[in-house]
Amino acid sequence: METPSRILLIDDHRLLMEGERSLLAPYAHLRIVGQAASGEEGIASAAALRPDICLLDLSMPGIGGVEACRGVLETLPDCKVVIYSRHDDGRFLLELFQAGIWGYVCKKDSPGRLLQAVEAVRRGEVFMGLPDPAGERTAMLRKCRSVKRDDSISMLSPREREILRLLADGLSVKDVAEALFISPKTVESHKYNILTKLKAGSLADLVKIALKNGLIQV
Repeated sequence: METPSRILLIDDHRLLMEGERSLLAPYAHLRIVGQAASGEEGIASAAALRPDICLLDLSMPGIGGVEACRGVLETLPDCKVVIYSRHDDGRFLLELFQAGIWGYVCKKDSPGRLLQAVEAVRRGEVFMGLPDPAGERTAMLRKCRSVKRDDSISMLSPREREILRLLADGLSVKDVAEALFISPKTVESHKYNILTKLKAGSLADLVKIALKNGLIQV
């Protein structure tokens, strides 16, 4: 028997999430494992439930969809995030590509489009539901998805990935400590572990690794 794909819904519109649940419920190979109404709740739910697919809204209170996407994928790099948004103008698209999404669906489209997207990403394919007459957006999404993450990144804990991202983004040890409300000594300990696990010799090496794996942007 086929193992069902575990799906997490993240959207602040609960009626819409119920519609998504109703759409996907008849399919035995799709299993809704949770719902979250904010980006922060979504990241926590992803860490706890470990879904295979995440359907994520962009316009939410709190940190919003883009940061939620980054948070989910930093915590669960193998999760296939599909953006499900009312925005059809491509805002944040480059950031979302770099974060690691697999698909984008507009809420104004028929529910069947969402189902098509879920089935596509289950097969390991990207899905572009925004206007794309020349195919450039689809090509860019495929290119971003073809960049493999280092296996060593998966060895890092969520906290270590967070610290890696901040250090690679230019923050000092002191700045990271203040941002995460931990001591500089703790940051130094994490930094040493990160360097060891990634076999990196310097901060410059960490920046290259973070760029390659989409943890930071140029």
